[in-house]
Amino acid sequence: LDITRCRGLIIAHLQNAIPHIFDHIAKDGSTFCCTESWVKKFLFEHLHWSFHHATHAAQKIPENADECCLEQFLWLTLTIRDCAIFHPSFYVNIDQTNVIYQPANTSTNEVKGSKQVAVLGQDEKRAFTTLVGISAAGNALPFQIIYCGKTKCSLPATTSVQHKEARQLGFEFCFSNTDTYWSTFDLMCSYVSDILVPYWTRQKELVGAPPDQECLLQLDVWSVHKSIAFRTWLNDMYPWIKYRFVPGNCT
Repeated sequence: LDITRCRGLIIAHLQNAIPHIFDHIAKDGSTFCCTESWVKKFLFEHLHWSFHHATHAAQKIPENADECCLEQFLWLTLTIRDCAIFHPSFYVNIDQTNVIYQPANTSTNEVKGSKQVAVLGQDEKRAFTTLVGISAAGNALPFQIIYCGKTKCSLPATTSVQHKEARQLGFEFCFSNTDTYWSTFDLMCSYVSDILVPYWTRQKELVGAPPDQECLLQLDVWSVHKSIAFRTWLNDMYPWIKYRFVPGNCT
């Protein structure tokens, strides 16, 4: 229970029990806003809670991280020059991230002076994967969202809140066809063909570039991205897409 969650719970209870408290005008003309500072004071004075930190191992950055990043910068610069990538929209960076349904925090509020502090949800695994792409021109590409499962029943219902809006924005909802929510070779191919290439095609038309205008794709060093199968498919299907990898543990 961090401050944000505590504030949300308090607001929900107040809106249910005494909703008029948010409309009451004080003598100085202000209204009650349930600020984070008020929540901290309330938790400390009435529940005797204070913020406690849990410990966790951090990802290790390579000792030669500066050298690796400089080398990558030079590779990117050389590719942009040699391939005449003259417009920022032709340079796209993509990466996957897992979205946990109930995010855990490394800290929680507990009674002041507590020696043992348990944080719920540290091993929470129920999640989905979102593949996010953005161009150097600042354009966010439609998301590819991947759910664990082997049928369409694993996907959000088409009647879900804002589902129609998401589809109109070009979001792709996919099931992994595996026992995990991670992307696969087939899903990466689908992302390139259904989201990335159409984006680049539109951008080429806007700036008057030829269909075979070379573009640059930046990828994380991940098993599917660097697999021979995916790189071979990319080279065969879209030889005008040049790809480069972010050094490991440098993201």
